[in-house]
Amino acid sequence: MTAKTIAFSNHKGGVAKTSLSVNIADALARDGYSVLFVDLDPQGNGTQLVYGYDETPAITVEQVLAGKESIAAAIVDKTQIPGVSLIGATLKLARLERDLQLTPFASTSILLTKLQSVRDVFDVIILDTPPALSFLTANALAAADCVFVPVESGSKLALVGTDDMLEFVSQAKTVNPRLKLGGAVLTKHDGRKKLCKITQAVIGDYFDTVLGHVLPQSADIGKSQAVGQTVLQYDRECTASREVVEIAREIATIAGLTKEAAE
Repeated sequence: MTAKTIAFSNHKGGVAKTSLSVNIADALARDGYSVLFVDLDPQGNGTQLVYGYDETPAITVEQVLAGKESIAAAIVDKTQIPGVSLIGATLKLARLERDLQLTPFASTSILLTKLQSVRDVFDVIILDTPPALSFLTANALAAADCVFVPVESGSKLALVGTDDMLEFVSQAKTVNPRLKLGGAVLTKHDGRKKLCKITQAVIGDYFDTVLGHVLPQSADIGKSQAVGQTVLQYDRECTASREVVEIAREIATIAGLTKEAAE
């Protein structure tokens, strides 16, 4: 059994990419999947939500990518989210990325190579990428089986630059032929607002697949993050939680997840 690796990627900031990926990790774990969350964003917000705000893991992804520590040593099994293991990140990852890009033999297969040894331990590996078409994002797509693009609903600029994102995915497929564009996920969606309705109506012009469920604009998501929880931990019955569960199940179907490792 080999884990499916799923990347969440958009070069735009503020699209709730990390919120989506962390909450999907929780939802998949609750559905019985064994989940590894890998934070590839130097901001480390995913690490804080999964591990906690007060401290960072002793060994993080930048040490693994630099070849200073093994990937097994970096995996934290006891996190704030039951069933979700973590390889965290810190701001030092940004410096490492700059250094790696200056290396004559810089490779987009570094992450893939590191993940190989743990792909039979988990059902799914989730990669949270930085908001940039960067070396780290390229490594994530080179390692991924499937990529999902969060798209902020209701923003006039939501789909500006989408062609660049899709071209980046196409380029990634040349080095990773198994990579599948899973589709777009609408985030911060409010079906009462005109701009949100417009985004929902036209997003299909850019993506062959748009998930049927959306991450809503919700105060519960902000409140959950303020207390260091996923929205499912904060209020399992709120609208945002119900949507997260359905998005996770759509993603599981599209990506072809199985639960063999969990068994």
